[in-house]
Amino acid sequence: MYSPMEQPIVIIGGGLMGVSTLYELAAQGRRAILLEAETALGLGASFANGGVLHPSLPDPWNNPGIGGPLLRSLFSRTAAMKLHWRHLPALTTWGMTFLRHSTADKHWQASRANYHLAAFATEETKALSARLQLTYDNRPSGMMKVYRSARGLKQAAAFARRLHGEGLQVESLSPDQMVARDPQLADAATQLAGALVFDGDYIGDARAFLLALAQQGEKLGGDIRCGARVTRLLHHRGTVTGVEVSENGALSQIDAQVVLCNGHQADQLTRPLGLKLPVRPAKGYSITLDASHVPDLMPHHPIVDAEKHISITPLGNRLRLLGTAEFNGDDTSLNQTRLDTLRQFFRQLYPTLASQLDIEAGDCWAGLRPMSADGKPFIGASPLDGLWLNVGHGHLGWTMAVGSAKLLTHQMLNASGQETTPLPSPLDPTAFSASR
Repeated sequence: MYSPMEQPIVIIGGGLMGVSTLYELAAQGRRAILLEAETALGLGASFANGGVLHPSLPDPWNNPGIGGPLLRSLFSRTAAMKLHWRHLPALTTWGMTFLRHSTADKHWQASRANYHLAAFATEETKALSARLQLTYDNRPSGMMKVYRSARGLKQAAAFARRLHGEGLQVESLSPDQMVARDPQLADAATQLAGALVFDGDYIGDARAFLLALAQQGEKLGGDIRCGARVTRLLHHRGTVTGVEVSENGALSQIDAQVVLCNGHQADQLTRPLGLKLPVRPAKGYSITLDASHVPDLMPHHPIVDAEKHISITPLGNRLRLLGTAEFNGDDTSLNQTRLDTLRQFFRQLYPTLASQLDIEAGDCWAGLRPMSADGKPFIGASPLDGLWLNVGHGHLGWTMAVGSAKLLTHQMLNASGQETTPLPSPLDPTAFSASR
């Protein structure tokens, strides 16, 4: 256990990153306090995401050639990744960095670094879940990425082969082989050129995991406070010394080291100190459907259409349709056109199953993925002493959460002189540093 005199570590943000970080620090005997502005944990991007730990999807969204589609999205209501005119000024600097890192070499380097962290994190999540006996509709499942054109399949297969050299498990399937693996795809097989299957991916309800892990963190001495909004970072001569907190209508201060785990909102706290974090919100949508009455029709795998940025995940007796991306500021309102795109995709891919479900009655949600400009998260020490970062994971937040917390904790303990277990090769912590 920690010493009562030990300076605490304050973690800002009660999503997957914050809770995983709290658990890892508490497990190492550190005095950790998690502050969440909302009234409960996991109400942001962790609430109803895609439900898959997917090392198979490590590539950032600024793939080579993205500039043209992004420009055209300004004039399209249904573009898979959409810009909005009124938010362009806020994205100018971020967007230029986003495009600057869309060269083939930079995109590959980010994909490779992300893959090794995602693979490490997925295995650590599975091991942690087994050790703590956590249940959250979790199971090994693999993932199937479907392609509608031979060209798209060929390009994706070439990229997957490069990642195979890094350790990724991948198998290419013809339409007939797809149906053999997942008979529910028979109705749509003629629309598809083929698929890639990644057997290392893993299903799990992110928020259920988060809540279960939070309980374990509290058992280890972690302190979780909901309804506690950090109004500013305290600092003195370039060093962050703690936080000012608004809680129950009163302001108080906590002297502590600080870890930012609050996604795209982290920039709002660091800007007054001169630190601009290139992390912006990318809005995604999901619809969760009750499928308990049709167990025999459930898909065997999560299905992803990477070109459309849409996925379908079986979560226990539920189905989750998720996808699209909008750069629309902090807006989390529901756009019916985007939701209808998810419904249409589902009806086309699984017409028989869709006819048995009340798609209009599903639970609809929109959340904000914290996207870094270069496609990699920020994990480690910030340029300000006393301030640490665990933000900017984009579409890989659930996948990377446990691994990111372990990586951050490893760096924090090393900085304090505490002996740590070496990280596995070829995981490279410098790839995620704030000084990159």
